[in-house]
Amino acid sequence: MSYLPCELHCHTVHSDGAFQVNELLENAKADHLALIALTDHNTFSGHAELDDSLLPAIKGIEWTTYFGHMLVLGAKEFVDWRDAVPNNIDEKIKAVKAAGGIVGIAHPFQMGSPVCTGGRWEFNIKNWNNVDYMEIWHEDLTSIRSENEKSLALWTSLLDKGYKIAASYGRDWHRPEKSGHYGCTYIDIDGEINAKHAIRALRLGKTVVSTGAKFFFRVHRHGNTYSIGDTVRKGTYTFSFFTDLHSRLKNAGEESVKYKTIKIVTNGGKTVLETRFDERHVRLKLERNHWYRAELWGTVDGESRPLAITSPLYCE
Repeated sequence: MSYLPCELHCHTVHSDGAFQVNELLENAKADHLALIALTDHNTFSGHAELDDSLLPAIKGIEWTTYFGHMLVLGAKEFVDWRDAVPNNIDEKIKAVKAAGGIVGIAHPFQMGSPVCTGGRWEFNIKNWNNVDYMEIWHEDLTSIRSENEKSLALWTSLLDKGYKIAASYGRDWHRPEKSGHYGCTYIDIDGEINAKHAIRALRLGKTVVSTGAKFFFRVHRHGNTYSIGDTVRKGTYTFSFFTDLHSRLKNAGEESVKYKTIKIVTNGGKTVLETRFDERHVRLKLERNHWYRAELWGTVDGESRPLAITSPLYCE
């Protein structure tokens, strides 16, 4: 398999969603998603109703606290979230990892009190090495959602500090929407489409967030091929881009979208190369202690915006 559309942030009637579990699965299947994660607020009660014969799903939970929301996927044992406070979150994350789970930061800049108490990330993480992924885009993809720009900037700053954190998109799916432009997380699932392989890909950083288009890259040097999430040595590499603008075109909103360029971005959010959106191959010298991600850019109703962002490739 190669980069399948997934949704990693979903709710049902077991917390504050409108979906029954089977309705969520049916809606996700109708939306041509390959896999979802069920992440109800502070409860596992919906897990027993999941049916992989309808659609593969990761068993998860959204830790919902006054200091932020954390997505926990695939933990084999219960880790108590109720006493999580800003200064013990590292120990809590360690316990999740010991239980075989992975952790993601949900909507770190969501509006806080009094509108959504606890939605903004205020935990004091000291060791970001234990964080697997972060929602850099959240909910509907409109230009007024300024939280996404702040989340992208936070993620970039963490990459600059040497942390290897994958990017994710979170629809935060509670009910069937009648309108709106929603994206997905493309995950490079190797082998059968199931929770185990999806979690492995998330751990390895093999993700792309997108407003719809399927977009990823691989790099080649001396007969070897590397992909998103891998670590390579310095040198000149050929980047090969795969761009399918029609992959999830049915999910587009009413905006006028035009694709323009591909950017390769590195430390500090600096663009080191820019080429046409339909370019297939470029060459670039990669420097030590740098990360490199690709971004697909265009305009939405005339406003210049990123339309897909890959997780990075790392140069040791």
